[in-house]
Amino acid sequence: MVQPLPITMFPYEQPSNDLLEDIRAEEGMTAESIQRDVQTLKEWMQKQPHLPNITDDRVFERFLYHCKNSIERTKAKLDAYYTVRAANPDYFHNRDPLDPLIVETTEVMFFCVLPKLTPQGDRVSILKIFDSDVSKFNPVQLFKTAFMQLDCHLPEDLCRRHILVYDMKGGSIGHVGTLTIPVVKKFFTSGLVGMPTRYTGFHVVNAPTFAESFISLTKSFLKDKLAKRVHVHSDVASLHQHIPKEILPEESGGTYSKTMSQLRDISFGAMKEHREWFQKQEQMVADESKRLGKIHSEDHLEGSFRKINID
Repeated sequence: MVQPLPITMFPYEQPSNDLLEDIRAEEGMTAESIQRDVQTLKEWMQKQPHLPNITDDRVFERFLYHCKNSIERTKAKLDAYYTVRAANPDYFHNRDPLDPLIVETTEVMFFCVLPKLTPQGDRVSILKIFDSDVSKFNPVQLFKTAFMQLDCHLPEDLCRRHILVYDMKGGSIGHVGTLTIPVVKKFFTSGLVGMPTRYTGFHVVNAPTFAESFISLTKSFLKDKLAKRVHVHSDVASLHQHIPKEILPEESGGTYSKTMSQLRDISFGAMKEHREWFQKQEQMVADESKRLGKIHSEDHLEGSFRKINID
C-alpha cells in the first residue's frame, strides 16, 4: 500500500473556494458526487489484481476531474498511469533524488511547477536551461525528473488546466540533436497517455531559428487540436499576453518574488526530503502477469496515444 504524499511537499497556491467551486461545477462535480465516485473508483481498483492499492482520496479526485468527471475514462486513465510506469522503466525506475545523475540533471535543466495559479485557475510549469554545456545534457534523466515533479504535483494540487513553457535560452542545436524520435515519442506517450493532466497551452520562448525542426517534431506527435495550442515566442514579451507577469519569475520577464534558480532549489530540496516516498513509488506499477484479460504492452500504449482524446 502506497502512503499518501505528506502535505505539503511544495507550497502551491490553491484556488479560492469560489474558484474551486467553479472548477468543479465545470464538470458537474459536487462534494457529494466526488465522495461517492471516489469510493466507486477505490472499490473498482481493489478488484484489479494487476494494480497497486491506492488509498489517497486526493489522487482519485484529481484523476476524476481531469477525466471530465467520467468514471469509465478515469478507470482507463488510472490503469494507463500504472501501466506506463511498468512499461517505461527509463523514466519511472531508479528515481532516487540523491542519484548523481538526477542531481547533475537538475543543475543543467529543470522542470519546475510554479507556485501561483493564473486567474482562470491554470497551473504553469517552466522547463529552464541552467547550464548550456551539451555534454552534460541527458534527456532521459530530464524527463525522469519532470515526471517526478508531476507525481509530486498530482495529489497536492488543485488546478483547472496546465500550461507548459519551454525556455530555450541557452539551448543549442546540440541539445536538439540529443532529442531522438524514440526518446521524444516515449516522453509524449508517457505524459499524455499516462498522466491525468489537461493542457491548455504549450509555449516555446526565446526560440532560435534552429528550433523549428524540434518544434515540428513535437507537433508531429500531437493531434491537431493540441498542436494548435503550441505557441512560439522569439522573446518573453509576447508570452505575457498568455500568462500574467505576477506568476512568472524574473527570468521569464515576470514579477514573482523568487527566481527560477530559487524555485528549483526549493522544489528539488523538497524532493530530496521525500526520498523515501519516491523509492516506495517504484513498487506502484502495474503487474501484467496478474491482469485479468489481455496484457497491455508498450505497443498498446502507443495505440492509446494515437487514439487519445484531447480536451
